[in-house]
Amino acid sequence: MTLPAAILFDMDGTFVDTEKYWQAAEIHYFQSIGVPWEAGMGDELAGRSLVESIGIMSAKSGVDLDVDHTVTTLVDSVHDMVVENGVPWLPGSLELVDLCRTTGISTALVTSSYRKFAQAVVDRAPTDTFDVVIAGDEVTHPKPDPEPYLKAAHALGVPPSQCIVFEDSPSGVQAGIAAGALTFALPGFNPVPDSLGAKKIESLTHVDEQWLRNAWTQWSTTG
Repeated sequence: MTLPAAILFDMDGTFVDTEKYWQAAEIHYFQSIGVPWEAGMGDELAGRSLVESIGIMSAKSGVDLDVDHTVTTLVDSVHDMVVENGVPWLPGSLELVDLCRTTGISTALVTSSYRKFAQAVVDRAPTDTFDVVIAGDEVTHPKPDPEPYLKAAHALGVPPSQCIVFEDSPSGVQAGIAAGALTFALPGFNPVPDSLGAKKIESLTHVDEQWLRNAWTQWSTTG
């Protein structure tokens, strides 16, 4: 096989530039409760589950946040931003999906964001952009556990070892590698350390058919 059976995409920061929506939602939420919170304070939240993120936000702000209420408020806020402002697709993302369609590669969106927000993004993508969508509130063990990627591969009917994962956060990279997929790390708000062992790529714009064939051939012979 000279191409992967499937490509599994993280969403925020990998496929769409929605991390800025999350930052705006966090700032607005803390303003509403009279607590200082600045852009950049939530960079390390990128790729983490929402429940874990709320715990970190509580520790940083010194406020005992109600998890369910805070999650609902943030998800509603970013959902509304997508509805009102549209989806900021990252360069190369939609083009790569088009390439997958022409080469017979299956696709999945695997995100720590909840279904309500993920669905708002998917609904604004071209028809049939993803064969499968796995959201953060649809798994028992979120990233960095491999469950989300294992679940996506299972839903597509392919072994994880026949998949490429694109991620931009440490927890997402850990999940992809633990699932057994060839995992690439993109630059993100929460940089991926070299020690995790992911291969690096600067942008999805670099991915064309020859790039995929070269990457997959190397993985198949040495991975």
